[in-house]
Amino acid sequence: MPELNESNLLIVDDDPMNREILYRHLKKLGYPNITLAQSGKIGLEIVASHPVDLILLDMMMPVMNGLDVLTYLKENHEWRVIPVIIISALDEKKMMLTCIQKGAEDYLTKPYDRVLLNARVSACLEKKTLHDREVLNNQKLEAAYKELAVAYHELEVVKNELESLSHQDGLTGIANRRYFDTVLEREWNAAHREKKCLSLILFDIDYFKKYNDTYGHLAGDDCLCQVASAALKVIKRPRDTLARYGGEEFAVILPDTDALGAEFCAEQIRYAIENLNISHNSSQINPYVTASLGTSTIRPHMQISTSQQLIKEADLALYQSKREGRNMVKAWSING
Repeated sequence: MPELNESNLLIVDDDPMNREILYRHLKKLGYPNITLAQSGKIGLEIVASHPVDLILLDMMMPVMNGLDVLTYLKENHEWRVIPVIIISALDEKKMMLTCIQKGAEDYLTKPYDRVLLNARVSACLEKKTLHDREVLNNQKLEAAYKELAVAYHELEVVKNELESLSHQDGLTGIANRRYFDTVLEREWNAAHREKKCLSLILFDIDYFKKYNDTYGHLAGDDCLCQVASAALKVIKRPRDTLARYGGEEFAVILPDTDALGAEFCAEQIRYAIENLNISHNSSQINPYVTASLGTSTIRPHMQISTSQQLIKEADLALYQSKREGRNMVKAWSING
């Protein structure tokens, strides 16, 4: 953005003497960057190819007069901000009013009064400078807003990632116990509000301590990951939640699922784990890794005070599965 005395001025006048007189006046007033054009057409070509901060435009020119040039300038989105001072030998109020209505900043009559010329040129350039500064500030502000929006988006991504990680089990990648508690409470309330069934599956790996003792804890961690992956493939619906409940124990929350649906899902999980064919030579029931599962279900008509009873009943069913030989599914229906 140029200082006022460094601004680019354009004189458009078909009369060489008038151009020269105005040129000298402006030079003496301290404006070194002045371009001359002998016609409206040439003046527009200069505007199209060079930066111009102020145009001093003669009104009476052949072919394309000053009013035509002014109209053309103000109809162009890029050029309409360039201030224009109309120069004329005629002191006609009607002509002055027309020029102002068309967008001219000011109107000067010949011969020039140097003081008046300086005041009006300075005022127009000051206005142009303020406009340019506003445009620049708006551009900077828009750029800052864009940077802020990008930063905010990146922050939201990081925030979501951190929140997601806070819900995940660090080993298996499925939901952790904390998230399980949150989801169970939410689904428990929804089941009571909507008068729908809610089921829970608890399961753990049979003789997992013996597995760790035999194959080592790294193999044990890998076993847990494979079991979680196998169970996750069985869980199809978006609201169903598989979580690591603790150690080698897992849990599945099944909204809007009755007892038969829970037993069916549990049996699929049991089958998927057994068919991983993970060797378990220390198991007392099977040469491969297996799991015992227990399910519990609340029905719409029941009045159960807390979600903990659902966990308690699923845990009792799991205990029954282990007591009766493991690698099986046992269901416990809350009678309410």
